[in-house]
Amino acid sequence: MHAGGAVEIRAESKVRVAVVELLAARVAGASPRDLTRRFDADADTGFEGLALLGEALDVEHVDLDTIRAEGDRAVVTGTCRARVRATGLVLAGEFVLDVAVGADGLITRCHVLEERWTAPGPP
Repeated sequence: MHAGGAVEIRAESKVRVAVVELLAARVAGASPRDLTRRFDADADTGFEGLALLGEALDVEHVDLDTIRAEGDRAVVTGTCRARVRATGLVLAGEFVLDVAVGADGLITRCHVLEERWTAPGPP
């Protein structure tokens, strides 16, 4: 997925659809605050500062390596490239998402685990 690109969703479970739609919307330019309609009101996001971090970055590209789903839970691995809005610095990193959805398809849990962010080159 990359900014401005189209995303074809081929998913057979609610949790897979929720994950792909969430990441596709973020890459398309939706801010973390814009994404709240995809989350249950009591969703466990694991880190309150995540929205603030998301507001500081423009996500430019996401590659999903693996989506392992069973029932209402999924673990997703991938890589991401984002640009820091204040400086233009490009960052790249690997991530793991731990996601769960309710019967209504809303996300009830979304924990983001990141190994590290690196700056591969000048902005």
